[in-house]
Amino acid sequence: MFPLTPRKRPDDGATRGPRKRGRTLFGSLLALALSLSTVTLTATPAQASDAYNSITSAAAANVDWMSRIADGTSLSWLSVPGTHDSLALCGERDPKTGKCGGIATSITQTQENHGFSAQTLTTQFRAGIRALDIRVRVDKGDEGLKFTIHHGAAYQYANFTDVLNATRDFLRDEPGETVLLHLKAECDGGTFGCEDAEGYRTDEWRKKVFDSYLDGRSYTGNGDESTEATAWRDLFWAPSVTGRGQAGQVPSLGEVRGKVVLMGYRATQGGIYDGYGIKQPYPAGGSNEEYVQDAYEVGTISDIAGKWEKIRAHLRRTNGTWDSSRPGEKEYPYKPGALYINYTSGTGGGAHPYTVAGGTPTATGVNSFLRQCLQGENDRCPEFHADRGDKFGGRAALDRLGVVMMDFPGGKLIDDIIGRNGSGGSTLKVMVVGDSMSQGHEGDHTWRYRLWQWFRDQRIAVDFVGPYSGTKPQDTPSAPQPPRLQGEPEPAPGQPRTSGAYAKDAQDFDSDHFAVWGRQAAQDKSLIKEQVTTYRPDLLLVGLGFNDMGWFVSDADGTLSSMKKLVDEARAAKPNLKFALANVPQRTKIGGRDDLISKTTAYNKALAEAVPGWHSSSSPVELVDWAGSYDCAPAACPAAYDGLHPNTVGEYQIAGAFGTTLHKEFGLGSSAPSVPATGPARTAGTPGNIRATSADSGIVVTWDQVFGAYGYEVRSRLAGLPDWSTARSIGNRFDTTWVADGQKWEYQVRTDNGGTSSAWSATVSATARPKTAAGPVGIVTRPTATGIDFAWGAPTGPYTDSIDRYGVIAYDQDTPGAFVETVGTRDKSLHFDGLKPGHRYTLAVQTWNRAGGGLPALGRPVVGGGGGAPPPPRAGGGGGPPPPAPTGLKVLSTDPTTVELNWTGSARAAGYRVWVRNINNGGPSTADESVVSGTSHGVAFLFPGTWNFEFCVTAVNGALESGKSSCVVAPRPAGS
Repeated sequence: MFPLTPRKRPDDGATRGPRKRGRTLFGSLLALALSLSTVTLTATPAQASDAYNSITSAAAANVDWMSRIADGTSLSWLSVPGTHDSLALCGERDPKTGKCGGIATSITQTQENHGFSAQTLTTQFRAGIRALDIRVRVDKGDEGLKFTIHHGAAYQYANFTDVLNATRDFLRDEPGETVLLHLKAECDGGTFGCEDAEGYRTDEWRKKVFDSYLDGRSYTGNGDESTEATAWRDLFWAPSVTGRGQAGQVPSLGEVRGKVVLMGYRATQGGIYDGYGIKQPYPAGGSNEEYVQDAYEVGTISDIAGKWEKIRAHLRRTNGTWDSSRPGEKEYPYKPGALYINYTSGTGGGAHPYTVAGGTPTATGVNSFLRQCLQGENDRCPEFHADRGDKFGGRAALDRLGVVMMDFPGGKLIDDIIGRNGSGGSTLKVMVVGDSMSQGHEGDHTWRYRLWQWFRDQRIAVDFVGPYSGTKPQDTPSAPQPPRLQGEPEPAPGQPRTSGAYAKDAQDFDSDHFAVWGRQAAQDKSLIKEQVTTYRPDLLLVGLGFNDMGWFVSDADGTLSSMKKLVDEARAAKPNLKFALANVPQRTKIGGRDDLISKTTAYNKALAEAVPGWHSSSSPVELVDWAGSYDCAPAACPAAYDGLHPNTVGEYQIAGAFGTTLHKEFGLGSSAPSVPATGPARTAGTPGNIRATSADSGIVVTWDQVFGAYGYEVRSRLAGLPDWSTARSIGNRFDTTWVADGQKWEYQVRTDNGGTSSAWSATVSATARPKTAAGPVGIVTRPTATGIDFAWGAPTGPYTDSIDRYGVIAYDQDTPGAFVETVGTRDKSLHFDGLKPGHRYTLAVQTWNRAGGGLPALGRPVVGGGGGAPPPPRAGGGGGPPPPAPTGLKVLSTDPTTVELNWTGSARAAGYRVWVRNINNGGPSTADESVVSGTSHGVAFLFPGTWNFEFCVTAVNGALESGKSSCVVAPRPAGS
């Protein structure tokens, strides 16, 4: 069979320029092809019908049919009528009559001709067509490089500017509509094809010419030289025409009203250009067979029925149905959020496009097949009938058709396709109110994204609303800052940091929210009224309370009171507002925070009891069991990457908790969200560009941020030592400040990916040359009834002339994971309050000069509150009497020069000093300022032997010190 329309792959063909032939022998070659063909072609096209060649009979209401669809409706849920080769109107046009005719037109034409220069598009738009298929050739003319419109080698008497003008005019008149565009570089230089202008037959130029339309420049045809022209970028939905990457998500209708959505930009040999279109149906560098049916080859009239079966099979795939008698039908899973495209067009040596679409007296055309399917006639699509046979599986409903690209569509067929779209209802406006668990960290998908996916899969038109749209970005680190002076007010909080991006495959979802890292119900109860007034949500999804109890803002009762106030304030702004209130999940246990476990348990119980009383028919309130759905507990937290914040599985679990309540209690969706056992792996590469430099403050290590890293681990050591010390940094900077002049330090860095880490970076090093001042001398610490009194003398040595303040440091030794507290002062004394009674505190003072903070000088440790419950303070203060002297001192010689001491201490002692005396020389018992924190201590290098020494111990609580314990002499080891 000699093909009349030569195509190497679907959509491939050839074109020619606007005023001259691309192939001068085109007409004669077609005549030769016909003379060699052994197939008898139909002499005339089929008569127009409801399904075929009657576009102007479409309903007048179709002109703005999209305006009646809810904003939140995904384009993937729509049934969209479109045209294949939308401007293929003519093969040859008679220069005398201006009309098309002959064999060339019967082979080339795919649409009714309602005017050249893209006037036909206006008729299509008014009939309801919303998807176009435009084929272009790079032409070099008097105006430089332009796209002309072609089908095969035949110029269609329109240019790309005509297409853009007609589309712009329509969308300007009907701003509630959108137009989906498939663009194809047509010229492949084949036998019956055209060639792009000489010198511009490359993919690079085909993309550059398209970009020139977007950016308002016109290439002159002299290299990259260009002139100013009309810019069309604003006509397009921006994510589909970046030129850098494809749109990651199918948009909702509300996002693209009044815009052109570029579905894909195809290359001449069937490839797909990256940087343009939507990745899911038209993936650059990948196959689109799962989503696009374009089996165009219909060799003879008898093959039309086979083409229809391919269309029908794609309808099954689009709706999650399969025919078990046909192998491979379940090859791809049902994806309700995907955009499916179904080409009904076909052509071949024995069947012209009009024949395939319209049929013959003895063969049904595909357009009639499709209309019969939609009308339920002739048992055409039994798989979508309620009483279908057993061989059909999956879903039974024909919910959507996807994008249907047709030749010669009839008006009633267009009506049928549009009629598949639900035009009632409205978009559900949802506001997520929460803290870090809901906002998420840079690189997260977030549970909001997973819930949004569920809304889309359930065909629920949703619009997430709120003042923010991003995650928490990585911190931008700076040099260590001087401590705030005692009594100085807290700095005013800045604006919430919400500019962080999402995981690469979640960049384009509807991410508006009202969730802020660290946010408390105690804060939002005063903010929610304004937000509800501004954004008018229909439904609040609230996840708050952890920070209230975790940061000692309130107990369980206080947190419940804040939540009730939040509900009342939100209702004051919108009385019919609906609420889904989540309880608070447990987290892995924090040392010393048993109270958080009990508070969380008490709050969750109280909230469950209170919610029914807050509920009303006009403003329902339902409980979301976040705690019961989230796999996290004090003992272990598999759902989190850090003992609290969700990993990829945890995000699904939280979305599942909210979705279950929305389905069961609010009747949304046909099923609750499914929760997978595993999620996509999160990886972040090894940091690069590591630099260690000497600074006045010490040594500064920096590196390039790694997208998606939760933080960084930095390990350091003095050069020459075998062991590393590891610390964590939340930003891409690490400062080593407590260093001595001349020390050389080495560093390595890796990313924290939440449960996993990258490889360590290469080692970098620097030598410290600090210009910080030494710590003060003569530090005295003294417990009081409520805290600690500090006093110290003036520092001496270099760089003390620029001292600005002192930093008084206190560290709670008895609270695992406690923060180091630092208070600034410009005096040489300070009273430190707010300590936990009975806890031991390590204490120090450091100087801060213009270079930064110096190495701290230690003071004696202190027991908060004076150490338990001592007798009343003595006259003159001092926090009570000294601690009692240690008892039960024992000494053991572990070798001839080393002893191990053990004694019984006191709760009122913050530490102990060990006194040593040589019993042979009559000298006094001495002790240095080293304070031992426990009740055992080893002493070494006792020459000429341990038996020559006497040991005593005193208990200290800051400046308060007991008398000596009973003193003991070390025994002589056996054999010495």
